[in-house]
Amino acid sequence: MASTTDARVLMVGPDRSLRGGIVSVVNGYFDAGLPARCACLDYHGTGVGTNLLTKSLAFARSLSAYKRVVDGYDIVHLHISAKGSYKRKKIMARIARERGKRVILHEHSGEFARDFEAGDDAYRKDVRGTFGAADRVIVLSEEWRDYFTTNVCDASKLVVLHNGVKVPIEMCSPGLHQDVLFLGRLDENKSPDVLMRAARDVLAEFPTMRLVFGGDGDIDRYRVLAGELEIASRCDFLDWVSGEDKERLFQGAGIYCLPSKNEAMPMSVMEAMAHGIPTIATRVGGVPQLIEDGVDGLLMDVDDEGRLSELLLELERSPERRAEVGAAGRRKIRDKFSIDVSIDRLAGVYEELMREAGQ
Repeated sequence: MASTTDARVLMVGPDRSLRGGIVSVVNGYFDAGLPARCACLDYHGTGVGTNLLTKSLAFARSLSAYKRVVDGYDIVHLHISAKGSYKRKKIMARIARERGKRVILHEHSGEFARDFEAGDDAYRKDVRGTFGAADRVIVLSEEWRDYFTTNVCDASKLVVLHNGVKVPIEMCSPGLHQDVLFLGRLDENKSPDVLMRAARDVLAEFPTMRLVFGGDGDIDRYRVLAGELEIASRCDFLDWVSGEDKERLFQGAGIYCLPSKNEAMPMSVMEAMAHGIPTIATRVGGVPQLIEDGVDGLLMDVDDEGRLSELLLELERSPERRAEVGAAGRRKIRDKFSIDVSIDRLAGVYEELMREAGQ
């Protein structure tokens, strides 16, 4: 039976009008019916800005509004990532604790370990204090649970909550298509350059295959690289895509590829698998929880362009293999990572906190 709770919850994170993985997760919760599982569930955005000044002003306004409303809730659920997100949510968590609220920190950053280990002793102490003071710390995979247990906070606070996605009624037909799809920010971490270099010889063998990049970031840099690699005519740079535009890209894809250097639990990989698209991704963060190599997806090491080229060739040469891997990936998401599973678990976390508070 689905979990329900009498909790009044204030969820806090990036404005839902923005782009990115956290917003995708939050919108998934609301679209799938999480508010109906709670006595009250409201969302508070931390503001919108285009540079440091406007972001700071927007957060100041958001913080003022947050202080006015936080007393009306039992639980404050803060979606937290790296850098500025950490600084903002640390302030908001402290205010919630001072007001006697139960606090959840929901960590999304795939680069948490890198930043934590690169920081000085004062920074690491601050991070441990912030997470240690929370009532629950949600992480996206078993791998991140083990890292936090060893380095950050007590295991009793940790909850593994995999991201979840909606599984479409009909799967796509990757066996009928050859295009390779990449969705995400075009930057060094997501590594579109690794895909471009790995695909150069593959493109030569398959004259109708294209590389399709749907994401914002340093698009001009990767256009230049495509020219240098002499594959510019085979690359489509579409900027950020969503809604029906993203759905059309899935429908036309034969392979999905995300060769990131760091990840937590990438939503785009889960979405591609849910659509039945055979997926290639790196062995980072929670990705090994999603993909059993060679069964329901294909795994590669970070920056291993040679291996990625081999995997692309394996899939491009066999429509049957694309269909087989895609169907297995879809089953994995349906059975273990659907959005219904995620929101049921999250409602259960809220209920646990309410029982602990004696309410």
